[in-house]
Amino acid sequence: MPTLRNGVTIEMETTNKLSLKIVTETTFEQDDIKETIVKYGENFSKLEKYLSSSAQSIEELNDNTIYPIGYIVWNKTPAISGHIGWVATREGIHAKTWKPNKNYVVGDLVKAVPDNGGLYECVVDGKSSTSSPTFLTGLHQEFYDANGSNWRKEYNYEVGDIVYPTNGSKQYYYICETAGLSSVNEPVWSSIQNETASIDNSVVWRKAKTIKWKRIGNSCEFRPFGKIE
Repeated sequence: MPTLRNGVTIEMETTNKLSLKIVTETTFEQDDIKETIVKYGENFSKLEKYLSSSAQSIEELNDNTIYPIGYIVWNKTPAISGHIGWVATREGIHAKTWKPNKNYVVGDLVKAVPDNGGLYECVVDGKSSTSSPTFLTGLHQEFYDANGSNWRKEYNYEVGDIVYPTNGSKQYYYICETAGLSSVNEPVWSSIQNETASIDNSVVWRKAKTIKWKRIGNSCEFRPFGKIE
């Protein structure tokens, strides 16, 4: 609590980056001794939290936590040719890197591949594609996870190709599991159950629900330091 002296509120000065309470020449004569000691104790706790923690990898850090530039994470299992820790080189919220073939639910956060500094939130649940989407950089701009094209008749498809129905719906995508030549007539996509396979002439497709992402801010970045020779 700020000190009241002769009806005037006396506030300790505050640092810009960490909001630490400090005594300066300007405030020295008016600062309350008890308040100063208590605030300095709080400063030490804040500095300890700010400066370091430990983990076996950066992926262990808690999602949805802001890490400032300079934050240090010590390596719990240092080894020869490894590093003694990681330091934050970009301030932002921590999120795990996007992974292929993974089920995500609404609210999950990811870091783009390749890293573009963005933080992305899942706004429609589903299963990620085999290759990373084009992560749009516009704030609050939504986009689909899977990169595919509309189905084509009598077309030679390769394993890993992704298609959408020709009606324009992107709620589900279909990934080629067995290469081959597609039929003359388009499959009845709505009759296929999610996560099941379907035959299209000599092509085999597997249906998956398409994730939708949205950029909501910036992600932090950690780099290793202290190479152990």
